[in-house]
Amino acid sequence: MPKSKEIVTSSSGSSSSSDSEENEKVQEEEEEERKRKAPAAQPPAVKKRKSGESSSRSNPAPPRRGKDEDMFQIGKLRYVRVSRFRAKVLIDLREFYSDNEGNTKPGRKGIALNLEQWTQLKTLVPEIDAAIFKY
Repeated sequence: MPKSKEIVTSSSGSSSSSDSEENEKVQEEEEEERKRKAPAAQPPAVKKRKSGESSSRSNPAPPRRGKDEDMFQIGKLRYVRVSRFRAKVLIDLREFYSDNEGNTKPGRKGIALNLEQWTQLKTLVPEIDAAIFKY
């Protein structure tokens, strides 16, 4: 920790204007030192919620959409999302979750299909329906 600067007065008959200038310089330096230390003493900033944002987990905000992305809800927190990734169109069936701030984010449970896999799945829908009705 730096030592405080003391004002040393000379015993010689120097003018009072030079003493006052030295006092001002010392005060300015002390002020600058306090300003540098001040940000560390302040508590960390708290994130403010945007208007309309809810903190309750029961009613999460809908997921954000990019400009090349369409989303269709198929369950409470389950969505089909059509997007583009690395110049390829993907159909993403995914479960979402709500974070502590109420934002809805994609979870780990899900699958992303390319167009070839999606068309294959569409052709298999009648067979899948027939297998479902057996049970």
